[in-house]
Amino acid sequence: MGTTGIPAFDAYYDEGLTALVTGGSVVPAWSPDGSTLAYVDGPADDRRAWQVDIATGNRSELLDHAAVRGAIQAHTGETPSGRGLPFARLRFVSDRVIAFGVGDAALTLDLDTGEIGPEAINPHAVPQPFFRVAPIEDPWPALEIPSPDGLHLLSTRDGNVVLRSTADGRAVPLTTDRTDEVQWRVDYSDPTLGWSGVGLPVATWSPDGSRIAATRADMRGVGQMPKIRHLKRSDEVIYRYGAKAGGVLERMTLHVLDTYGRPPVEIDLGDTTDLYPVHAAWFSSGQELLVFTMSRDCLRLAVYIADAKTGQTRLVLTEEGKTFLRIQHDIYFGRKLGVWIVPGEEHLLWLSGRSGVQQLYLYDMSGNLVRQLTDGTGPVDYAEVIGGGHVYYTAHSDVTRPYDLHLHRVPLAGGPSEQLTENEGQHAVVFSPKGDAFVDTWSKPDQPPASVLRRADGQLLTALSTADRSRLDALGWVPPREFTTVAADGETELWGTMYFPNDFDPGQIYPVIEHIYGGAQWTFAAHSFEPDGFAKAEAGAPSCSASYSQALAQLGFVVVMVDGRGTPERTKAFHDFIVNNWGACEDHAETIRQLCEREQFLDGGRVGVYGHSWGGYHAFRCLVDRPDVYKAAASSAPGFDVYSLLLYEAYLGFPQENPEGYRAAEVFRRAGEVQGDYMIINGTADHFTFTDAIKMSEALIQAGKSHEFVVLPEQLHDYDKVHDGYFWRKVGDFFGRALQ
Repeated sequence: MGTTGIPAFDAYYDEGLTALVTGGSVVPAWSPDGSTLAYVDGPADDRRAWQVDIATGNRSELLDHAAVRGAIQAHTGETPSGRGLPFARLRFVSDRVIAFGVGDAALTLDLDTGEIGPEAINPHAVPQPFFRVAPIEDPWPALEIPSPDGLHLLSTRDGNVVLRSTADGRAVPLTTDRTDEVQWRVDYSDPTLGWSGVGLPVATWSPDGSRIAATRADMRGVGQMPKIRHLKRSDEVIYRYGAKAGGVLERMTLHVLDTYGRPPVEIDLGDTTDLYPVHAAWFSSGQELLVFTMSRDCLRLAVYIADAKTGQTRLVLTEEGKTFLRIQHDIYFGRKLGVWIVPGEEHLLWLSGRSGVQQLYLYDMSGNLVRQLTDGTGPVDYAEVIGGGHVYYTAHSDVTRPYDLHLHRVPLAGGPSEQLTENEGQHAVVFSPKGDAFVDTWSKPDQPPASVLRRADGQLLTALSTADRSRLDALGWVPPREFTTVAADGETELWGTMYFPNDFDPGQIYPVIEHIYGGAQWTFAAHSFEPDGFAKAEAGAPSCSASYSQALAQLGFVVVMVDGRGTPERTKAFHDFIVNNWGACEDHAETIRQLCEREQFLDGGRVGVYGHSWGGYHAFRCLVDRPDVYKAAASSAPGFDVYSLLLYEAYLGFPQENPEGYRAAEVFRRAGEVQGDYMIINGTADHFTFTDAIKMSEALIQAGKSHEFVVLPEQLHDYDKVHDGYFWRKVGDFFGRALQ
């Protein structure tokens, strides 16, 4: 779906950087006996399947692709497209039988005989879609969650928990007391859905499949946000619950449901008003749960062990801080709680920034600190696997490249940690089920991904795949460039990435656009080939990914992304810069100033800024705070009203207790300060921000300030492809007029 008629823009926009390279990343399939890794690699019309003997590292073709193509044709009656395998991924059904899909057909292949056949599928056991209700958001599509024993599928319908039998497909409600103001929820994590884009472990089914961890949300008194649907014969008004800053928070209680029909058991946490309680993990017996809570002000964390039969709890550990210890996004959208049960179930692993740098700590089940496990100079990101007497964790350990992410391991018994990955860049790992090997995939902004297989101790077994960037090169791709600047304090090093048009000529002078987010929830600048920027937060918002910085550059700009102070993955002090300082843009303006002084091809007199969601807020703040730097700004789905949602509380506290902090973050009263060109873009069905956009437009009109307001009918906080294409045409034209 081309949007501009400029081939390079359309390619980056329509496909994205990752789709413009072939290979580099693999989807691993592990044999049930743990001896073999299999994967499919290669371009769509010439795919091959490979196998690796994990014991030796020997790599060979898994099957005769020509024979398999012939067998598929004989079975389906249709000639597969291309010259290679007509499927991109596979899985093992048994040690020597694989399964894959070709079109609508689910097939199996016996690797010894070459026989192709239909995969035997119980239609009642296929997870069906349902709309999951989650805090703040619209209901979004998810799939039923299978029980560990395969007997049931779990979902919610109309606010109640429902169990469906895989034997006959019969659905039975486990709860029946749902009302318009009371809803039941189950934890759900899917890397293809929702805000986080990250599939993190959740506690739903007990290990034996007899119990379910569920949450009951009482919304009485909670604020509501209107959504108006205009395109029907008659307008329809829908309200979404969303606690206001300082207002009534939904009261959430934790429960255990029984698949045999016993009454729900409430976990005893006392009064859960102004508390975020979460089921963290099941113990292997299925008789106990680990429960995590965070106070509403994000300053107090607690971990309990709960009896699944009685609901009684025992406090294990607590932590308090002067600033936020976790944030609401870790509860609502990511489940990145930072607590794990260590195998053997005698210890807990705890992630804490108490030292000023996030590290891992080992506790016993009575809450006694056994030892600090990690003490590296860089912050720990996440514990990936605990096994074999080690914790395998990712961390930003390279002081010369603070956003590179490497895998490490440290003995649970104490001792020095080891870095297990080598190459510069951000590494993502997938462990084998036995934990004896892992696939290591890494990239940099200017380097497409590559994958290798390593033993658990980091020893290289074999190379798996290296990206082919020939399509990028044929487009004339100019790789992005990482850069560093110094923050406005004159001391702190900042990292960012710069994108160029394909016909970039360093002898010419280009206007500059900063692509900004600025919120405290995620890093935003690209530190790998295509991290999808804001898509860490909103899987459906392509307007915020790194590919769109690359596309925007094709309109004749140099596009800059930088992570200023107030963003995560550095020190706690770096992150805490945003506390009582929401909207500060001095690091961004200082970065633009330094880059324009340093690079002769940048025109410091023609600088614009664009952002989505809180990036839209920060784009406005850049325009009014630093008119000496920024001459134009475009705010997409901007979150302007700091009183509108509880998500500001982690950084500003409560408006009743910190009126000065909220007042300083207000922007409607500053509409009269707009000097440059300004554009607002918003979907009419975005209950988060459409009212904010209307308020800002009115404030600008009252102040006599010309501006553009692009309305995207029926669009949510993210835009579908048709409206997103229209959006980019408007943004491109806007900056073309304002800066060219």
